[in-house]
Amino acid sequence: MANKALGNETKVSTMLRNNSILIEVGGSVRRIELDKFMSAINSGDEQLLRQVAWGVPIKQAIQSSTNYGVIGNLTAWQEYKLMSGRYLVTNDGKAAKLHPNDSSMYTDGTVLDETKGHVMHISPRLYYRVQTDSVSGIPILWMSQVPIGGRYIGTANGGMHNVVGAYKGSMPSTALVSRSGYAPKGNITIQAFWNAARVNGTDWGLLSYDHRKQLTMFGLSEYGDTNIQAKLGYGIGGSTAKGLWDTASSLLTGATKSLGDNFGKIDISVVNGDLIGDDCSRVNLMGIEDAYNWQWEMSQNVYFGSSANAGQTGSEIFIYEGNRMPTAAELADKPSGSYRQLVRPTTTGYVQNIILGEHFDLFPSLLGGGSTSYWADNFYGNGTGQLCLWGGAAHRGAHSGLVCVTSNIAFSLATTTVGSRLAYYGNLKFVNGNDI
Repeated sequence: MANKALGNETKVSTMLRNNSILIEVGGSVRRIELDKFMSAINSGDEQLLRQVAWGVPIKQAIQSSTNYGVIGNLTAWQEYKLMSGRYLVTNDGKAAKLHPNDSSMYTDGTVLDETKGHVMHISPRLYYRVQTDSVSGIPILWMSQVPIGGRYIGTANGGMHNVVGAYKGSMPSTALVSRSGYAPKGNITIQAFWNAARVNGTDWGLLSYDHRKQLTMFGLSEYGDTNIQAKLGYGIGGSTAKGLWDTASSLLTGATKSLGDNFGKIDISVVNGDLIGDDCSRVNLMGIEDAYNWQWEMSQNVYFGSSANAGQTGSEIFIYEGNRMPTAAELADKPSGSYRQLVRPTTTGYVQNIILGEHFDLFPSLLGGGSTSYWADNFYGNGTGQLCLWGGAAHRGAHSGLVCVTSNIAFSLATTTVGSRLAYYGNLKFVNGNDI
């Protein structure tokens, strides 16, 4: 058979199980049937995983250094990033891509009018599995756009996409929105935040526990390092714990428009009386602005047990399904419907080990270390708090980060330092900017 330029061959959108694909094995090109290829991946074949997935060795059990590295198919990670980014999403689910380097316009050149919808970050379904390496014995978090066994993060459009606010949630009226130029909303309960999200329609809600896991996966995939503050930027609160909230609370969303869908930061000088923040910045995590160290973020789909309730000990973590808030009866006992239950520490300290497991659970299984070792973020615990807060507020400094969690607060909390982020769980219709 004559030599062929495979890049010029006819593209197809479907395959039969007995059709073959070409892969590289040990430096040589080999052919394998599709059903055998998928079977090998789903059974955890490490060589094939490296062909279609990128991975982060979770080295928490063997080193205090935050540098874990990234292995496998790094081109697949670059391709995933290219398929992710900021969109304007209308209340009825129309989604138009914004310019990857300028979030003030659409990719087709149409000027953006944010009042027509919400600036959201959309990414494809992300498949993942945690598998112990057969040689090193280290658990590896594998991630891919194609099924690799294990599980996936996908919440919208039949689970094919993830849609979360690019900006912190604000409320110029009765609806929770994701738009630039507003102060993040605070001083209302998580139930009130969820109700405000639903003013946009029944497909709207708050960011979920799965969304927070995905943000951590983004950070690990880009930097191979658990200390996101040292790699991306410390956030508005800077690197030291100072009383910066009063000034930080006057800032507005949308500072990272010029960063678009990219990883990066914009340095700022935050002044509160005589206190000047150290290393303060507006951080952009692949198009998601200020995911930590500005305002704590409430999330749905997770809450904690309380020793004040007869049916709980206070060490429980409940992870439930559905775009909904738990009822008072659920908060006092356990979730209705499908749920998982984990164990949390009831003390406070830096996160040394996360639970990990097959679901890549971010809550700590062991406390220890500091702001530059292990997971480099703090966990706040007690036996009665039930509300789950992520990221850290602007007075927490180096305690903050993607796996910084507070679990010591009542579910009814309402305060200015705590907000949330919009999410969309319905069907999407992708259109051009001039069709919005």
